[in-house]
Formats: sequence, structure tokens, C-alpha cells
Amino acid sequence: MLVIRLQSPNDPEPAWASLGNTATNWTHGSWETLLPLARGQELVLLIPAREVLLTQTNVNTRNQRQLQQAIPFALEDSIAADLEDQHIVWQTRPASTLVDVAIIQRDRLRAWGSALHERQLRARYILPDLFALPWEADSTTLWQQGEQVWVRTGELSGYASSARALPLLLDGMAEGQAAPPRLRLYTDKTADWAADPRFSIQPETQAEQLLPASLQPALKLNLLNGLQDENRAHWRQQWQRWRLPAALAASAALLAVGIYGSESYRLQQQLDALDESNLRLFSELFPEASGIDPRGLKNRLASELTRLGGQQADSTTPSHLPQLASFAAALNTTGGLTVEDIRAQTGTLTINLQAQNQQAIETLRDTLEQALGNPVELQSSRTADSVKATLTLGGNS
Repeated sequence: MLVIRLQSPNDPEPAWASLGNTATNWTHGSWETLLPLARGQELVLLIPAREVLLTQTNVNTRNQRQLQQAIPFALEDSIAADLEDQHIVWQTRPASTLVDVAIIQRDRLRAWGSALHERQLRARYILPDLFALPWEADSTTLWQQGEQVWVRTGELSGYASSARALPLLLDGMAEGQAAPPRLRLYTDKTADWAADPRFSIQPETQAEQLLPASLQPALKLNLLNGLQDENRAHWRQQWQRWRLPAALAASAALLAVGIYGSESYRLQQQLDALDESNLRLFSELFPEASGIDPRGLKNRLASELTRLGGQQADSTTPSHLPQLASFAAALNTTGGLTVEDIRAQTGTLTINLQAQNQQAIETLRDTLEQALGNPVELQSSRTADSVKATLTLGGNS
């Protein structure tokens, strides 16, 4: 287990120590040195005790659900901040109604956790740093460094303060005591304590050591306890707030998908019908053609027209391509016609047709004559249910 101590979430110089069965020295260094050591380790993060309120309250129950309801109510009058913004953890004492409580602002707790997440680390425990102080029963531990003072009054109790408040703190500790209280002391101002008869002082000589007995009992007051439950409760609360808008948005999205699917299907049906019509017309013009792809119809038409025209034909031979192109355009605008065959000879283009009535053939001929500017010869004969016709176009191009 590796213990990391930070003075701020963006502290560039962390301190760390390996928590085992024996005392270990603190190491001060950089994240570059610490990160390889921390990979794969169970991590304890120590944060400044000034951000955590350690207190006690009496609650006459050991049921966890009842404690969760009763403790905030019991502390409501002693906390100035809004309880809704605080994260509260507690630890009951055996055979006692006294409960040890730790309180921290929820946003600050998340900020400390994020300080490790940003470096791909995850804390298993987060504790106030005063729990790193050594402690013995029936004694108080006081640590003074510069302008900061840490006081550990019990296994799960203590506080941090400014050195300016130290005289008042000492007066409070000595008041009402029949005998000088035991004080385990580390200070960088030893001379100030030499003549104080109110305390039985035990100087601390190993200030840079972490003792297993100091920290391990405090792990049960882990500030991360219950945070995931709070996150889930917060998520459920937010979901209740946004459930109706989310349902409406989902319904709108499903409706949009349905409309899009319906419109896509309708357009695809229209496209398929156009493809079928184009293929039918192409087959009427070129009955011998096979393997026709509707997406390549334009190129196939050009290829068939080129084939009919004869790419290697003599330059003096009249081309029938203009007549074929005009015929295809006229046929596309005139309905009720079926092409039986097309024959190209030198100078003439003969087209055999079948129609339901004579008028359709006459209309086709008139359209061709207007397009070509030349007369078109028409021969027709009527059967019982149709009209057969032969159109002869001159070879002028």
C-alpha cells in the first residue's frame, strides 16, 4: 500500500511512503519519480486536514440506513455550510452511542480524486493528513511546522489550525486537567515549550516516519465511503428531472427515423420504377442487348449507338446515329408503341413498329420529321387488335 500526501490538488512535489508492517520514511520528490512506483499499488491519498471537519455525535442506533438519516440531522446545527453540498462519512464505536464523523465539501473531495485520475491513478482511500501523526491512547499529538499546527486527539479525531491560534488551543487542552496531560510533540520552535509546566511533553524525534499503527486504524473513516452511492443518487435525481424531456427527445428521434425510412422507401420505389421503365425502353430500342445495368445505362446507350453507327465505317458512308437519337427521343415522348426491329442499310434506316392505333404512329412520324427536317416514309397495315407500321428514314446526317 502506497501513501501519497498532497498539499493541493495540483501539488507539483508530492510526498509518499510505503505502508507496511514497519515504520517507513517519507520521500519528497516529483510526479515523474512517483508515478512508476504507484502503478498497480493500492493507494491512500492524504489531503490537508483543514479541508475536513472531524467531529463526534451521539446516535442511539447501529442500523446503517437509520444512521444515514440521523447523522446529518444531528449535525445540522453545528455546520454552517449547506448540508446538501457536504459529503459525510462515519464510524460507530463498539458498545457506545458515540459516532466519529468526517465531513468534507463534496466538490473538493471530487477535486482531490481527480488530481490522481488525471495521472491515471485511483485512490482506494482518502484521509485527512493528521491521521499520519503518531498517536497513543490517553495522549494528544501536536505537530507544528511553520505557521501550521496539526492536533490528533484520538484514533479518529483531531483538527488543523493556524499557529497563531496555538495559545488558545493549549489553554483549552490544559483547562480542567488534574494532572498535566501527555503531549506528544514535534515542533520547529522547541524553545517556546521548554518552560511550559502544564503538559507532560514527549518530544517526537522521528518526524519523517510513517508508522503503520498511526494510519491503519483510520482507514475505516475513508472519505470515499458512500461517494459512489451519492453519485448514483445524484444521477437518479437528475434523471428524474430530465426523464420527460429525454422521452420526448427519444420519441422525436424515433419519429424522425420513421419518416426518413418511409421517405427513403418511397423514393427507392420511384427510382426502381424509373429504372424498370428505362430498361424496357432500352430493350425495345436494342432487343439484342443483354446484361444491362440501369446505373450504367447512359454509357451503354452510347456504346450501342456507336456500334450501330460503325466506328470503323468509311467516312463517305452516311451515319444513322442522328436518326437513331431523334427516334429514341420521339419514342420516349410517344406512348403505346413497341419496336420490333431496326435495320440499317446504306442510305436508309428502317424501323418496324407495332401500335394500338394509327394515331400513335402518325404522331411519331410527325415528331421525327420535325426533328430531322426530312420526310419520313410510313407504311402501315391493320390487324384485328393492332397496327403494324414501317418507318423509313433517309440516310442524310
